[in-house]
Amino acid sequence: MRRNSKTRRGVLTVAGGALVALAGCSNGDGHSGTPTGAEPAEMTPVDAETAEPTETGTGEETEPGTETPAEGDAMLRVAHLAPDAPNVDVAVNEMAVLTDVPFETVSDYLSLETGDHQVTVTPTDGDDPVFDATVALESGPQTAAAIGEVSGNNQEFTVSLLTDDDTTAAAGSTNVRVVHAVPDAPPVDVTAGEAVIADGLAFGEASEYVAVPSDTDAIELRPDNLSNDAEPAETLSVNLTDMAARTIFA
Repeated sequence: MRRNSKTRRGVLTVAGGALVALAGCSNGDGHSGTPTGAEPAEMTPVDAETAEPTETGTGEETEPGTETPAEGDAMLRVAHLAPDAPNVDVAVNEMAVLTDVPFETVSDYLSLETGDHQVTVTPTDGDDPVFDATVALESGPQTAAAIGEVSGNNQEFTVSLLTDDDTTAAAGSTNVRVVHAVPDAPPVDVTAGEAVIADGLAFGEASEYVAVPSDTDAIELRPDNLSNDAEPAETLSVNLTDMAARTIFA
């Protein structure tokens, strides 16, 4: 679990998963992908009343979008978690929707009709896509997480589609999910106090959502071969929101 200066830098990104407040999201430096001004009927930011706040390791939030998705639509956001990939542009059905997206960025939710959509990820300063495939979107919130390495040194680059939690957690709790997005890290166990969030979580896998107390301020990671009572290999500071959901990319 030792950090590599390239693949492990800024390992923590915390992204909201429940539809409760604000759709905005940024990385730890306050950056976010730049929307391209797509036509509202095609793909638009989700309204503040129907989407959740998204936090990073610094607890920052960005401003919400201004459009409300149609009932039953899919809501898609994009997470750039590939450490050796440059800034990227994202297109859906050959329409540019995000530009110049840096590493460790999670975009706002964008509204799309359900069904199959062609998703293309291309380096901002290049012409050849690093990902170009059909993605089947269902109703509700989803995250397209770009993970792995373009070089393929440890893990091949891919885009993983995750279904986000759109329910409200119990009072005093936050529903937390962890996604293993570090290409050079082994399987890990993830705990929050007495709660076990994941056991033997391997690269590219997502845990189930687990309810933890909302005042939890740290998530602990250990190699899978150690007891949960052992000293953690990493302790990640988190800032959770009551009655919400959070996805931690670590």
